[in-house]
Amino acid sequence: LCISMGRYRPPPGVVPGEASESDSDPEPPRGGGTGLKLPGEASESDEEVEARRAPPAGRADPSLLQQRLRAGAQHLGGAVVHALRRGYGRAARGAAGLGAALAQAQSGAAAAAHCLRVARGDLRAVAAAVDIVTACRLLPDVRGAGLPPGGAAARS
Repeated sequence: LCISMGRYRPPPGVVPGEASESDSDPEPPRGGGTGLKLPGEASESDEEVEARRAPPAGRADPSLLQQRLRAGAQHLGGAVVHALRRGYGRAARGAAGLGAALAQAQSGAAAAAHCLRVARGDLRAVAAAVDIVTACRLLPDVRGAGLPPGGAAARS
């Protein structure tokens, strides 16, 4: 019995080809077609079940050659991936090493440039001090051994 929203519904009629739910349900009459397979009908023998389970003729297991070709292709693909990873890994490490060396060289060049600027400033300061001293004639004439008084100017 099926009760839906308070209404009684009679059980559905027997559909040809559908399995009955109990032995008491009436079965549709079968007309002389023994061995005919109706859509939705259960298998009559184990042979029909085996025939359904058997793989289609075109989809047989791959041959040994196909298996070996597939294995070789997989091996080759793995070797290519490994070689690429190794090559790119080396290149990346080399580039990182070159980047570090470049940064170190730039740092050294900047330090050298700073030292040169400081030395140039010091040399300019010394040159200015020498100019002041020579212009003021604060130092006495220096005479070397065997030179006449007045230094090098007296020789001329």
